[in-house]
Amino acid sequence: MELSKIERLLKKYDEGNASLAEEKLLRDYFLNEDVPEHLESYRLMFIFSAREAREKFEEKPKVQPARNWYAWTSIAAILIVGLGIFFFNDSSRELNQNDLGTISDEELALQKTKETLNMVSQFMNEGKSDLVYLKEFNKTKNQIIEIDN
Repeated sequence: MELSKIERLLKKYDEGNASLAEEKLLRDYFLNEDVPEHLESYRLMFIFSAREAREKFEEKPKVQPARNWYAWTSIAAILIVGLGIFFFNDSSRELNQNDLGTISDEELALQKTKETLNMVSQFMNEGKSDLVYLKEFNKTKNQIIEIDN
């Protein structure tokens, strides 16, 4: 077969436009005839495809069952939480009726409540005193914004 015709068919083959008959012509050419050196890579490709087409598998490939790691990790997490609750459950931490700090005298209870609320009020006032700085910051910021306009 003419070399120019083979090169034209190879160009069509590389572009994916060759028909099945043209591919058969190329296959026959590269498998049966002497090939010029610059087309040797095509010869090797057609020899490989012909060899692979003849090869048949006798046994089915072994398929390993899919491992569901998500299920195993969730089971392990449940076991860890369960063991943690079982071993680290400290019964000495339970509250007794005596630990609640109940006061049976109403006057004493009222006095303790007032002391507690007074203490909370002092903490709130301390926090409020820091807001003076924030007020000064906002005033300065507003002055700067007025200058930029």
